[in-house]
Amino acid sequence: MTFPAEVASPQAPSPMVCKRASMDFRVILEQALPCGLCVGVHIPPGDDAITPAVLARLHPDEAAHARTLHPRRQPSWVAGRLALRQALTRLGHSAGPILADDRGAPVLPGGVRGSISHKRAVAVGLAASTLEWSIGVDIEQRHLGRQDISRYVLTEAEQAELAGLSAQARGQAVMLRFSIKESIYKAVDPHVRRFVGFREVDVTPLPDGRVEVAAHLAQGEVFTIDAWWSVEGEHVLTCARAQPRGSPLVAD
Repeated sequence: MTFPAEVASPQAPSPMVCKRASMDFRVILEQALPCGLCVGVHIPPGDDAITPAVLARLHPDEAAHARTLHPRRQPSWVAGRLALRQALTRLGHSAGPILADDRGAPVLPGGVRGSISHKRAVAVGLAASTLEWSIGVDIEQRHLGRQDISRYVLTEAEQAELAGLSAQARGQAVMLRFSIKESIYKAVDPHVRRFVGFREVDVTPLPDGRVEVAAHLAQGEVFTIDAWWSVEGEHVLTCARAQPRGSPLVAD
């Protein structure tokens, strides 16, 4: 197998790096994905990025919560809320404060689903007008860091499939699969409400941006799961949607 992004991205890359201070917390990505509408917001560097003007853009309850966070956590949390609210607005939805439930997922009004992810300089929010599907989004750097996480992320079958790749191609393939699985786990979490291990799902990213998903969840939960991926500059962006199929799930 070769990492599909080395051949061609399934969608044209979008600029994911903001080069001007005037672009802090501005929308730098707006893209319709198969799972919903995705909006990306730039996260400026530094622990002093959160100013009163930035907090004023949040719902008052969001701003109050943001003030309780550690300065290093504030920028990504704020950017995630701004991104998801922008996505909701584009879809014609209004929402109260976008806070988190006991599983860490954003709390949203009925008739809409949403998910948030962030990585260094960008946060993304995914929104969809649906009750039939739960959704998840993830964004990661394309390149694997210094630590090899493959033994934690990949199943034995996936490790065997990537064994013949060069170090660079394998690192990209690992990060892509990691991101896809993160999106899937966010999508199924409202139903299973438990930690899902990385080896409970096998994923095969295809060159056209689709993903073959084979789930074998530890507690026997059964889902219809769809997932997609794209390359956005130096990042990989993934999304997933899930729908339970007659297994003993926690009520949504």
